[in-house]
Amino acid sequence: MWEKLTDDGSIHAWHHFYIWDNAFAVKIATLNSGSFAGYNDWRVPNYKELNSILNLENSFPAVAPAFHTGCIPGCNGIACACTQPSGYWSSTSFAFNPTLAWIVYFNVGSVDLSGKSSVFYVRAVRSGS
Repeated sequence: MWEKLTDDGSIHAWHHFYIWDNAFAVKIATLNSGSFAGYNDWRVPNYKELNSILNLENSFPAVAPAFHTGCIPGCNGIACACTQPSGYWSSTSFAFNPTLAWIVYFNVGSVDLSGKSSVFYVRAVRSGS
């Protein structure tokens, strides 16, 4: 289950970006403490999960339409889904240098590494039934 990002100014707003530590300590902690959508097991997706929602037939953003539809100023999660055509943090650190983490770029569908003090966007996920 993926968090829908919005343009309503809430914690779900697509324009919020975070350093890697704050992706967990701020974004995910806020979703879980508020039991977003009735759940408190939200997390930053790993590299494979985040990569799974790329749609390379689209660009700017390179994501499936379910993740970017009706995104207009002020829209909420019922009326829209928004995705920045930019980089999103994964929870996956780089094995050879744990000060780096994998980023998935939803502009054209690329991946890269970045230092954890950089700022990127976050879309939460949960494993659910």
